[in-house]
Amino acid sequence: MSEEAKNRSGNRSNFHPGTVPMRKAGTEIRGKLHAETIIVGGGVIGCAIACELATRGHDVLLVERARIAGGTSSAAAGMLAADSEEFTHAVMAKLARQSKALLHEQKERISSLSGVDMGLQQSGFITPFRSYSEVSDYKNSRSSNFSEKPIWWDRVAVQQEASWLNRNTYGAYYRPSESEVLPVHLTQAYVRSAQAMGARVVEGVQDVRLHTDFNGVQGIKTSIGTMTSKNVIVATGLHGDELMKQVDIGLPVLPVKGEIAAVQFSPHHVGFRPDKTVYAEDIYIVPKANGEVWLGATSLPGKTDTKVSVQGIQKLLTAATSWVPGMKEAHFLRAWAGVRPSTPDGLPYIGACDSIPGLFAAFGHYRNGILLSAITGSLMADLIYGKTSEELGIQDLSPNRMNRKEILSEYHCQRTNHAN
Repeated sequence: MSEEAKNRSGNRSNFHPGTVPMRKAGTEIRGKLHAETIIVGGGVIGCAIACELATRGHDVLLVERARIAGGTSSAAAGMLAADSEEFTHAVMAKLARQSKALLHEQKERISSLSGVDMGLQQSGFITPFRSYSEVSDYKNSRSSNFSEKPIWWDRVAVQQEASWLNRNTYGAYYRPSESEVLPVHLTQAYVRSAQAMGARVVEGVQDVRLHTDFNGVQGIKTSIGTMTSKNVIVATGLHGDELMKQVDIGLPVLPVKGEIAAVQFSPHHVGFRPDKTVYAEDIYIVPKANGEVWLGATSLPGKTDTKVSVQGIQKLLTAATSWVPGMKEAHFLRAWAGVRPSTPDGLPYIGACDSIPGLFAAFGHYRNGILLSAITGSLMADLIYGKTSEELGIQDLSPNRMNRKEILSEYHCQRTNHAN
C-alpha cells in the first residue's frame, strides 16, 4: 500500500456508513474533473475495481448512470458457488476459486473501511438428488477438478444433516466451504471502502461517451461535462456493448433475464427453514444473513424487461416446496427480476482494448458477477499497473478475442434464434 493510501486509511476514524454520500450529477465538482483512471459503471464489478485501485493509492473516479448497485447487482442471489457451479472453461474455474478465497481474505478490511456488513456466510451448499440415475448423470456431466472433494450424504445422512429436505431425497453432495453474500451490501461495502481510501464517486451521470483521439483514450464526455483521464475502464454490464460501439469496438452482450423470490419463516416454523444453500438442478434456495430465504432463478435469454411473471414465480415456488416441503409455511415477501450480461462464448471481457491505448473492458460476467468481483478488481488493478493478460493468465478473457470471426458468427446465430 502506498504512503498516500496509508494516510487515507489512517484518516477514516470518523467514517461511518451513510456519512460519505455519493455525489449526484450536477453536484459542484469543478476542478475535480480529472482522474488517473475513470471507471464507468457502479455495479459490483465497477465498485470492486474502484476499491482495489483506491487501496493501492490510485486516483480513481467512478461514475454511474443511475445509482450504485441499482442494476444487475441488485438482482443477484449472491452465491459464491466456486465449486457448485459448472465452469466449462478452465480459467473461469480457476478465477472463481481465487475470487472466493480473496473475498474471504478481504472481508475484515472491507467491512472495517466501509462500516457495511456484506452478509458473508459460509454454511455450505447441498446438491440433492431424487434417484441414483440423477446422481449418475450429474457425475458424468461434471469435471472432477474441485478445490475440495464434495461430501456424499446418503438418504440417512441427509435426514440427519438437513432434516428440512424432502424425506424422499435419495442423497446429496455437500460442499462445506461454499458461501454467499448479500449482493447490494457487498457492492456498497466495495464502494464505501473505495471512498474511504480517497476514490470519488458520482451517481446520475447521463449521456456518457468515450473521449478518444489518435493517442488513445482521453476520458469521457457526459451530461455534466468532460472528465479527463489516462485510463477508462468500462464496467457497465449490459450497456458495455453500447459504449464500445462508440469507438468501433464490437463486444456483444446477450441479455438473460432472471427472476428471484424472497420468503421468510416465522419463529413458529424455524425448524422448516433451510440452514444451508440448496443448489439443485431446477432451483437454488439461499438462506440469507438478514433472515430471508431467496429462491432463484429463472433463465430467459433475450428478455430485457424487469417485470416479474406469475409463471416464473410459480415455477420457483413449486420447485422450492418440492425440495423443502416446509417452504409452504413460509411468508412470501417479494419478488424481483434482473437482466444478466452474457457473452457469445460465455466468458467475460476482462482486459485492455488493443486498438485504443488506455481503454479497458470489465463486463459480461453473466451470472457470476458477485463471485468474480474480487478477482476482477485485482486483475484490473494489475492491468492498470502495467501487467499483461498473458502474465496474468487471462488472455482468453481479452476483449480482443472478439476479432475472431467464429465467435461473432456464433453470437449472430444466438441473436437470430432468440429473436425467433
